Amino acid sequence: MIVKITYDDKRLDVFDTSTFTSALPLGKQNMLTNFEVRFDDMGFDGLWLTAHSYRTDETFKKDAAEDDVPVARRTKGWRFLLASAAELEHVELVVVDGEAVVKRVLGELIDLQSFDEKAYECIGSSSKGLHERICELYSYLRKLTDEAEPCVPGVPRSVVSKLVAAKLASEAEEDDEEEKWGDLDEVGW
Repeated sequence: MIVKITYDDKRLDVFDTSTFTSALPLGKQNMLTNFEVRFDDMGFDGLWLTAHSYRTDETFKKDAAEDDVPVARRTKGWRFLLASAAELEHVELVVVDGEAVVKRVLGELIDLQSFDEKAYECIGSSSKGLHERICELYSYLRKLTDEAEPCVPGVPRSVVSKLVAAKLASEAEEDDEEEKWGDLDEVGW
């Protein structure tokens, strides 16, 4: 897994789980490593990567019945701080294995993974920009739930409110422009 974090000062941190400094950081009995990056609580204490291991041991074979395959057991591993809570204030983008998962929009970090899952479920995939897709999902959820201000997964309410207000203002400007020019035909010129 490769995690890239871009900061507002254009600094880029790259973390590559395939290049541990020790050949066997989780021990000789590690057969599988489970890497976990938690985005749900990152605002609280920073962004962490955890490496858990699946250990094998001869005693596990003894615990299994004669015809059963022995089970490797998951062992809690080590946590690695990727970005502290203070550093998160300057994070612009987090990319995991080439996929953007966290992005700063209008000063707030949004969880692209949660947003994209709900957007795909409700409005499908689209080549529209992120701002427009947030507004589109918000409109859909308003109709679906009959809520005045539905929650858009992964996007803070303040960001949704600003984007929706900007979209409404833009649409009002377009309507005013159309009224100003009206339906002109070539004869009237």
